[in-house]
Amino acid sequence: MLRGVITDIDGTLTDEKRRLSTAAIETIRKLQESGIEVVLSSGNTSCLLKGLCKLIGTGGTFIGENGGVYRIGFQGSMQVMANRDIAVKALNLLEEYYAKKGIRLELYSHQERYSDIAFAREVPVEEVRSLLSGWPVDIMDTNFAIHIHEAGIDKGRTFQIVAEQLGIKPDEFLGIGDSENDIGMIKAAGTGCCVANAQEDVRNISDYCSSVPYGEGFVEIMRMYFPHILAR
Repeated sequence: MLRGVITDIDGTLTDEKRRLSTAAIETIRKLQESGIEVVLSSGNTSCLLKGLCKLIGTGGTFIGENGGVYRIGFQGSMQVMANRDIAVKALNLLEEYYAKKGIRLELYSHQERYSDIAFAREVPVEEVRSLLSGWPVDIMDTNFAIHIHEAGIDKGRTFQIVAEQLGIKPDEFLGIGDSENDIGMIKAAGTGCCVANAQEDVRNISDYCSSVPYGEGFVEIMRMYFPHILAR
């Protein structure tokens, strides 16, 4: 029996322009109000996720920075899972390399991050991985940004900690996403799904992929697995 949903945001609850799907928001509210715990899981900062939990209507639990931070409920304190120092040192190497090529990396919310580094996808992710080969970091391409964080941190690992603290087994969760940073989370959940715009690697490990993309795909999947709550 499914008791929870853990969902990515960008590309999963949004449209192609990164605007939140109103249908997805309404669906989340119905699930939460019916006793299904909805957890937001994103590469975004805790600052943004705190606001989204309130505005969307979840119970306040989130995972941010691709597993680097999390909070349980609105009253919980934020927990940091990774040492950001190594990511900052890796960034310094990249900035020196690209500066010599006349390229300046566009950082995302640099002062608001506690565990990772995120910057615009204006340089090849495989080149970044090659430059940092041998470093104890992971490089994550979310389709919206390139992230650097301490090796071993991901949404799936942190999800299992969050599930335990919520008192819900991971196999009682439905996990849904669209990008490579969602793979660990989808695998850790009892039921793993993706939306139609998902990357091929994500589609390959999912139990079900929606027939339509983005937020509408999220709604399709929720209606399939929670028909008793979301009957049309």
